[in-house]
Amino acid sequence: MGLLDSLFGGMEGSSKLTPQESFAGILMGASGCDGHIAEEEVDGLVTCLVRMKLFQRYDGRQYGKTLNKLHGFMKKKGVESLIDSCTETLPKELAKAAFANACDIVLADGVVEPDEKAFIDRLREKLQIDSKTAKTIAEVMVIKNKG
Repeated sequence: MGLLDSLFGGMEGSSKLTPQESFAGILMGASGCDGHIAEEEVDGLVTCLVRMKLFQRYDGRQYGKTLNKLHGFMKKKGVESLIDSCTETLPKELAKAAFANACDIVLADGVVEPDEKAFIDRLREKLQIDSKTAKTIAEVMVIKNKG
């Protein structure tokens, strides 16, 4: 890797992702898996992160830095590469929470596109969540987003 690659290459030049980056990256992928990021999806992503104990020590600058890093990686390498990196480093105990919040973001605008369905299926596999649990989580998120 050349000097400029390490400076401008996104996450390739970084060490292992933190749990916060991994979690936020999965939600970023959920927001952008259909090729665009809707305002409702961004709102859901930020609301989710702000409420979590995992992010309790984050300030506005840290949120911005993390989200910019993840967004840049997603634009450069794609959603699948982002999810691969994030699911490899996400602590196992956060897998169901990440999946539930990703489902919530996908369902926030009330429409589930084929790309979003494929994303959720792939994420379930990468996070090793059994089908029954994933279905239950998705059903709860549908109920949550009906109103």
